[in-house]
Amino acid sequence: MNEFVRNPEWKSITVKAIVLQVMLAVLMFFFMNYQVSQINKAVVNQNAALIGYVLKQAPQLENEIIHFITQGAQEDEIVAGKRSLAQYAYTEDMPVNDQPVLSDNALPFKTAAQVLLFSIPFLLLLGWEYRKIFDKIRAITFAAEQVVERQFDQPLPENDEGDFGTLGRNFNAMAERLHNSLRQLQQEKTFLRNLLSDISHQLKTPLAALIVFNENLLNDPHMKEEMRTKFLDRSRLQLERMEWLIISLLKLARVEAGAITFQKERVRVREMIDHAVHSLRMLSEQKKQQIHIHGGEAMYVWADEEWLTEALINLIKNALEHTPLEGAIDVTLEENSVFQTVIIRDRGEGISSEDLPHIFERFYSGRSTEKPQSLGIGLSLSKSIIEEQGGMITVVSQLGIGTEFRISFNKGERRGSLQ
Repeated sequence: MNEFVRNPEWKSITVKAIVLQVMLAVLMFFFMNYQVSQINKAVVNQNAALIGYVLKQAPQLENEIIHFITQGAQEDEIVAGKRSLAQYAYTEDMPVNDQPVLSDNALPFKTAAQVLLFSIPFLLLLGWEYRKIFDKIRAITFAAEQVVERQFDQPLPENDEGDFGTLGRNFNAMAERLHNSLRQLQQEKTFLRNLLSDISHQLKTPLAALIVFNENLLNDPHMKEEMRTKFLDRSRLQLERMEWLIISLLKLARVEAGAITFQKERVRVREMIDHAVHSLRMLSEQKKQQIHIHGGEAMYVWADEEWLTEALINLIKNALEHTPLEGAIDVTLEENSVFQTVIIRDRGEGISSEDLPHIFERFYSGRSTEKPQSLGIGLSLSKSIIEEQGGMITVVSQLGIGTEFRISFNKGERRGSLQ
């Protein structure tokens, strides 16, 4: 019953079959009524001929004979009559064709022919209905073949009722998941290819410098101690640069590949800022810079403390690197009814409008930057960490005035939002 209610195919076949059966039953009724009427006429004519012949020979028997025709005969009279007729092979078991009344009627043949004739519309109805079902099956087969060929622009109808509608919706959902998986695999392949290309490109320069330094040290045994120390210091700097590059790239790769499960907990934002500032104290003291923190004493965040601190360190470090000697950096914690925000503002050289849309791209180095040796990894890593935890980061900047980064979280999102 549920299948009948759910599936329009069942309802269509059932309703049409019932209507057709009713029509055929009505036609069969009129046909059988006509055949019986014809037999009745033949019986009446035969009885009339018999009565006419008998009365012609013995008119005085009219009342008695008419009674047999109109009222019926007694059992003993029927038996006596059968006995007499049997002498002439006229019995109940004789072939129907030998019965004068039925010999020209062919009722069994006509009935069988009518049943066979009436079955043809029913078969045509079934063929028509199943044709529509097989059309849908062929559409599903074609859509499956398209999916196998990685063509996802032939979705099945989703608005149909019944099992075919459910199948269409589930098939489209499956195809969409498969499409997303293939797209994600392609993105991961592209990401891996680009990452390997970036790593090899970025390691070429420090490796080449190390090779030169090493060859100079090996090929000049009489090198002055001062020059030797200088080469060793430069080698150390290149090794530190390579170490930082590899570690940062591995972190960025893990975040962008979704290989990290962030352990979110309720942590105090001000403490993360203090920790980030403390880890950068040596850099700020070298340039005699000041970092001012404003507000946010009661601001908390549901996030992975270690990773979010990593993002804040990168952003504050970027501000320190682009702030002149004895300059100042402001870190402000704000909140409103919708967002809670961390603002990191420097008074450095600023970013040009041409470079601004690209600063979060991996290894992008702006044309106006005062740090041409910058590898452009920190900002990309910070953006990935923040967005993976449900936040968003924006930047505004003006040349000669400074740059401002805003890290915002929606208050409505408990996980990964500032509370």
